[in-house]
Amino acid sequence: MRYVSTLVLPALFIATAHAQTLEPIEMVRITDNDLSCQQIFDERGGMDKVIAEAKQAQSSSQTTATAGQAAGVAAEVASRTGIFGALGGLGGHLFGTVASKTAAGVAEQQGQQGAAQAAEREKQAMGRKEHLTSVFLAKGCSASDPSAAPKTPNASIGTTTPLTAAPAPAPVTQASPETLAGKRAVPMPVAVEAINPEDLLSSNKTLIVPTTYVTLVTDGRVSAAKQSGLLQRGNASAQAAANFKVKGLDKAYAQLLAKAAQDNLVAQLRAAGYTVLTYADVMDRDLFRNAARESGPISASEGGLNTLMVAPTDAQMFKSSLVGGQFSEFISGGKNRIPDATLLIPQYVFHAPQSWAEGSRGYSSVSATTHVVHGMNMAQARVTWLGQPVSRMMRGIPGVATTKAVINVGEKVGELSAGADASPTTANALSSALSVFGGGNIQRSVTNYELTINREEFAAAVMNGVHNFNSEVAKVAAAAKP
Repeated sequence: MRYVSTLVLPALFIATAHAQTLEPIEMVRITDNDLSCQQIFDERGGMDKVIAEAKQAQSSSQTTATAGQAAGVAAEVASRTGIFGALGGLGGHLFGTVASKTAAGVAEQQGQQGAAQAAEREKQAMGRKEHLTSVFLAKGCSASDPSAAPKTPNASIGTTTPLTAAPAPAPVTQASPETLAGKRAVPMPVAVEAINPEDLLSSNKTLIVPTTYVTLVTDGRVSAAKQSGLLQRGNASAQAAANFKVKGLDKAYAQLLAKAAQDNLVAQLRAAGYTVLTYADVMDRDLFRNAARESGPISASEGGLNTLMVAPTDAQMFKSSLVGGQFSEFISGGKNRIPDATLLIPQYVFHAPQSWAEGSRGYSSVSATTHVVHGMNMAQARVTWLGQPVSRMMRGIPGVATTKAVINVGEKVGELSAGADASPTTANALSSALSVFGGGNIQRSVTNYELTINREEFAAAVMNGVHNFNSEVAKVAAAAKP
C-alpha cells in the first residue's frame, strides 16, 4: 500500500489545480509622469513582488503539468499491461481512478495554461518595472530617500523599450589576413601516410590544384548508455545524450576558410620546387569550363554529426560520383584527362565543438555522461593526386592523408552555452515509479548546447591544422623521387 500512495499523491495534487485570471499589467500609463518619486519607488517594489509570485506560479503549474503527464502515461501503461492489477483491492482501485486518462489530460492542460499565464505576467511586471526605473531616473529621484523632491520634475520621459525586443546583434568581423595566411599556426605533430609521391613528378613537376574542400560541423548529437551487469544489484540503465548547434557559420565565411587552405597548400608546394596552377590559371580550359558543378555546398550526416562541405567558390564545387569521387569530372577510364600536369584535390575535415560520451558502472550503480567543450579537432586531412597513366601494382589511393585525428588544433573557438536541460522528466518519474514493481529503472538525461563561434579564433584553429598538414605534404613533395 505504501507504493500506491507514492504514485497517487501527485494525481491528487493535480485535481486541486486551478487557474486564476488576473488583470494585465500595463507597461506604460499616461499618468506615469505625474507620479511622485515615492509612488514610483513603491510601485516598483510592488512589481518585484509580482515577479516573485509569477515565478512561484510558473513552478507550481509546471509541476502540475508534469504530474499530469506522468499520471497519463501511467494510466496508459496500467490499461495496456495490467501491471498495477496485481495490487488489487482498494489500492489498485485508487490508482486506476485517480490516474485516469481524462483527469490526467485536464490536469496537464491546466498546468500548461497556468505556466504560460504566469510567464506572461512575469514579463509584463518586468516591463513595467523597467519603465518605472527609467521614469525614476529621469526625474532625478533618490533611491536612498525616495520621499525627497525630484531634481528634474519636468524631465521628458520616453517610452521604455519592451524586454521582448532583442538588441541588434553586433556585427561579426571576418578573420584577419594574418590568421588566414597561417601565421598564427603553432608547430604540432601530424601523423600522415604518403602513397606514390612519384606521381608529383610525372609532368615535369607541374601541378594543378583546381579546388579545395573544407568540411565543418553545423550540429550534432553524442550519446552513451550503460546497463547493470549480471553481478550487479538491481536492474537499471542510464542513458545520456547531448545535442549541439554551431552559430556564426555562413557560406561566405566557410568559403573564405577553403580559399585560405588552398592558398596555403599552393604556397608550400611552390616553396618545395613545384610549378602550381590554380583554378584561375585553368578555368578557361575546356575540361574545367565544361565540368559539371554541384548546386551548392554539400550537406551530409555521419556518426551523429551534420556537416557542410564548401569550396573556395561555387564555380569550384565540382560534381563527384561513387566511381570517381572528387575526380569524376577529370578522369576517363580511371585515367587523368589532363596531359600536362598532376591533378591535386585537398580535403580537410574539422569538428567543433569537441564532443564525446562515456558510461560506467559500479557494484550498485550505473552512469552515463556526455561532454561538449569549445575546442576544435582536425578529424581528417587528405590531398589526393592523379598523375599521368602508368602501369603498376596499386597499394592504396595516391596522395598524403592523416592516419589519425589531430586533437586540439584550437582550444577555444567560440562561446559555448552552459547547456539547457531537456531531460524527459515525465518518463524518468514514471520509470522510477515502475522500478519499485521490479520493472527496472531507466534514467535518461538530455542536454542542449550552442557554440557561437569567434570567427578569428575559429579560423586560427582551422589554419593551425591546415598549415601543419600542408607542411607534411610539402615534405613528401620535396623528397619525391622517380
